[in-house]
Amino acid sequence: MKSISYFAGVACLALTLGSAGVQAQNVGIGFTSPASKLSVNGNFSVGYNLVAPTNGALIQGFTCIGTTAPDPGATGANDPYLTVASDGNANITLSPATGGASIRAGIFFGDNTYLECTDATTNGNKDLTFFNVATQANILTLSEGNPAQNLPGFVGIINPNPVVPLDVRGSAPSVDVGGGTENNFYWGSGGVLNNGSLASGTYPTVSAYFAGNVIGGGQFMSYNGTLTASDSRLKNIIGKSDAAKDLETLEKIEVTDYTMKDIAKFGQAPFKKVVAQQVEKVYPTAVKTVGFKGLTYTPDIFVPSSKVEKGKEGTAITINKAHGLRVGDSVRLVTTKNQEVDFDVTKVVDANTFVINDNAAIRLGDKVFVYGKFCPDLKAVDYEALSTLNISATQELAKKVEALENENFELRTHSDRLSQKEQEQDNEIAELKATNQKLSAMATDLEALKKLVATMHSKDDARVHPVALSQ
Repeated sequence: MKSISYFAGVACLALTLGSAGVQAQNVGIGFTSPASKLSVNGNFSVGYNLVAPTNGALIQGFTCIGTTAPDPGATGANDPYLTVASDGNANITLSPATGGASIRAGIFFGDNTYLECTDATTNGNKDLTFFNVATQANILTLSEGNPAQNLPGFVGIINPNPVVPLDVRGSAPSVDVGGGTENNFYWGSGGVLNNGSLASGTYPTVSAYFAGNVIGGGQFMSYNGTLTASDSRLKNIIGKSDAAKDLETLEKIEVTDYTMKDIAKFGQAPFKKVVAQQVEKVYPTAVKTVGFKGLTYTPDIFVPSSKVEKGKEGTAITINKAHGLRVGDSVRLVTTKNQEVDFDVTKVVDANTFVINDNAAIRLGDKVFVYGKFCPDLKAVDYEALSTLNISATQELAKKVEALENENFELRTHSDRLSQKEQEQDNEIAELKATNQKLSAMATDLEALKKLVATMHSKDDARVHPVALSQ
């Protein structure tokens, strides 16, 4: 054994030579009995003549692990300083903290933000989290979801325990948006909200902002209604709508009773709403055409497969009905492992069988449910437009009702006058009848008097006898 010590500092170099040759030798710096090929007790630097952190390292240039060349990077111009090659397993393992929520394992970005992996119940299980050190709050959490139900991972924004695929909570740490402090988060171009006017008391607290459209497979629920920007400064006003025509249009819109074809999601629940194609014929303003690959699929096939067979050209799927697919169509499948997976049709074998460009990473299994194909021109109804149309038509009806009420008032007034005249006429007739009755009674009395007088004359004539007088 040979040992060389240098005590100018705390470093000690020990070179251990064994009888087996160079391959069996270990080198120790600061250790007298090195256990590894190179053991360093303290700090070291490569390419720098600077003091490295205690028991740490300073490395100038690129570092490679598992490879001999740095990765070229996204553009090929900026090589990453650290390249870790994968052999099919995890590239880097961050051991989660076991001592509590404050002991974290992750990557520090130097701006009070950690990218950390946690496995403590206080932070959610098996999460990947962006953690803000200054506020001690999770900004963005990628959760494992619910493996027992084959649910994918959830994303939580300002919420360490997301319970739905995207969970945005308003109880966020305060973010300064200029002119005041609000609980705001912003999605879309422009980054964080920075407008002092948002701090005014009339503007609602913002939980999320989407620069484009939002599409959902279910209903939208709000505890406090919805708002739509309708400021006149955003519009070129053309004029007031023709309420009479709006009423005519509204009368042509048909309210329809129906059930949904996707019984797995909606069941057999009845609906009473409108149908886009019918509305488009009479009020096209209220109908929009949308189509987003990966989102807008119709259940126009909606049957389970009778056979799934993997071949050289892809996976052939057979169903017990005509699928109506063509090469290039995108078809949605529901599998036992994935809720919804979309594939392009690469070949049509016959009316009942088609081939998809299956992905080796997705195992379809021996049974799939063929939902339907991508619809590039899905019709959507703007119920807000229908509501506005209804307002205009209701105003027209209100005018008609008011006119009818005025006309009815005049008719009632005229009727009251006629009734009063009729009453007066009835009173006159009654008086005439009474007078007539009196005259009739007087005529009866007069007739009786005439008879009495006649009778009296008859008696007088009977008492008078002619007498012959003596001459």
